[in-house]
Amino acid sequence: MRRFIMAVFSFCTAATVVSCSGKKHMKTEFTEENKAIPPTFGKDKEAVLICVLQGRGTYDRYLKSAAKNYSGPVAFVKYDELESDPYSDKTKYRYLFDYGSGSTVHYSNGPSVNVKRFHVVDRLENKKYESGAEFSFFAKAMKVYMANLETKRQSML
Repeated sequence: MRRFIMAVFSFCTAATVVSCSGKKHMKTEFTEENKAIPPTFGKDKEAVLICVLQGRGTYDRYLKSAAKNYSGPVAFVKYDELESDPYSDKTKYRYLFDYGSGSTVHYSNGPSVNVKRFHVVDRLENKKYESGAEFSFFAKAMKVYMANLETKRQSML
């Protein structure tokens, strides 16, 4: 029983540490100052943000839900569609939201925790913007990132 309690405690501690204490930290990570948002983001009101679908129901649902925090034009696209019409137009579909390095953190005497590092790619400049922070609560992280993108977009109007 004691081992079970320690495992649960380790999991809770790991999730908290990896998530870097939640929403407040995410809000400060996903900023232009932390190189997570392109300086020109939102300048072109017609530019469409591409959100990359992974083909996994849960992740894709969380992504679509998170995108509700962004009021600019959005397109949900799979990787294999990116170079086809109309998405090959990198002026109109300039920015891409995705995650790059999903990884698993293993803790001794505890469970493993999956983490994701999200980023925005400026397809016109071929440059990736990411803060470097990884989060285990990826649905929450996506919502905060999208909200910060919306704040940046609004500041450019």
